[in-house]
Amino acid sequence: MLRRSFFTLLLIFAVSGAYALEAAFSHAVYYLTDPIYEGKINPYIEAYWQVNPAKLHYNTNADKKIIARIKTEVTITNDTGHVVKSDLYIYETKPSDNVSQLQYLNIIELKRYFVAPGKLKLRVKLTDLNDTGNVTVYNDSFVVKPQSNGPFYGGIELLDTSYASDIRTPFRKHGKQNIPLCESFFDTYRDKLNYYTELYQVEKVSNTDMPLVQSVFISKKQGEGVYGSLMKIDTIVNKESTYFSGSFDISNLPSGNYYLNISLGNKLHQTVTSTSLFFQRMNTKPVTKEVIAQRAAAIDTSLEVVNVLDLNKTFLKKYDLPQITAILKMLLPVSDVTSARAIEGFLKKPEELYMRYFIYNYFLAIDKDRPEHAWKEFSGRVKEANRLYTAHGKPGYETERGFMYLRYGAPSEVITSVNESGALPYEIWQYNNLKEMGGKDIANAVILYYKTSQSDIDYRVLHTNIGGELHNSGWRTFLYTNADGGNNMNSRAEQYIGTK
Repeated sequence: MLRRSFFTLLLIFAVSGAYALEAAFSHAVYYLTDPIYEGKINPYIEAYWQVNPAKLHYNTNADKKIIARIKTEVTITNDTGHVVKSDLYIYETKPSDNVSQLQYLNIIELKRYFVAPGKLKLRVKLTDLNDTGNVTVYNDSFVVKPQSNGPFYGGIELLDTSYASDIRTPFRKHGKQNIPLCESFFDTYRDKLNYYTELYQVEKVSNTDMPLVQSVFISKKQGEGVYGSLMKIDTIVNKESTYFSGSFDISNLPSGNYYLNISLGNKLHQTVTSTSLFFQRMNTKPVTKEVIAQRAAAIDTSLEVVNVLDLNKTFLKKYDLPQITAILKMLLPVSDVTSARAIEGFLKKPEELYMRYFIYNYFLAIDKDRPEHAWKEFSGRVKEANRLYTAHGKPGYETERGFMYLRYGAPSEVITSVNESGALPYEIWQYNNLKEMGGKDIANAVILYYKTSQSDIDYRVLHTNIGGELHNSGWRTFLYTNADGGNNMNSRAEQYIGTK
């Protein structure tokens, strides 16, 4: 479940600035067998990054789909500053039909580049082509080790998810789609640590040292012993074993800094090779050992009883599953991108207990002493959105105006035009002051809604000047019905929006 992950932290290497594009980056080094020279393996860097869609500016294409375009520049230099690899391309987001779909965008890239051993620097620059001042830059230095005389590990890759599939994608490896986790940070809602690594040159191990013992464990410090019981041990009897993946339940792991360690030992448990990866954990409510035991028992019973909180003593008791599902939909406008994906997961595959916890924790974060009061205040806003914007049986909170009303509140002024000559029906919301989802205050914010035809049943967002929302510089082409989409100089839209 994708929750508040890389969007909770400011990246060390990101370019600062009020409009800085947000992204999380990581990379790992792996090796492939040389197709010509027997016994030689060539290193390559696997770089991956994920972009926060809420920090992009969007436009509409010729098909009236909402898109963003990201100029991507990748440069790898050696320790003398010489460029050894470079890549330049335009990434275009999946076209969306409406604004509410933007929060579900999963913008993730994975690129592989063959490199020579040595000290290297990786630079990735991402530029929002709808606002070229919206940029982020990632820089990191690392060492690619040369081929050794014995077995050794490649990098450790943290995974968001992994599933069996032979579909040809950049994420496919050994019959699985390994979707990377682009940062080494695990928040309260991410209770699984999934990992992947590769082991090379096992064939160089002497038969007298076989079988090998591989230990994977979590420690507080590098080179330190196992933390708690977070350890897995496997015996390697096959010299053709080259790749390994697994997971740890970290729901009971307290907040702090940790290392994921992978160590290979011979049959006498003497270390042959090892590697490690630093990660951070933020756990505001660690699960007790008793609950972990219950979850383990539930594997056999298919029944899980979690006693962390008695939800029957909370305001959620009176709501049934359809109502709980509706509340999750109501929370979409006020959710960040990772919470929105979690809600989307619940809507596709309902898990009632966790849906209730999600809702309760949301309002607990607003008012830790009176979460029910926070819910009542929010539900009052939902009722008002329903009163104002319900259209043809669709509740107001699911319409685009209702969505924006819940996200940004009531506008300072509303201008409605239904019979303007040469224009489709439209509505303008003017905010004297508005706080963007990222927390930035802006003055004179506007949202332009329109009906796609005279018979359309409701208004849709056409353009805003709010960061992270649809910024459509070609809004006139869609609003005006004259053939060239030219300016209607006396239009209220021109007066209120102009070049905003």
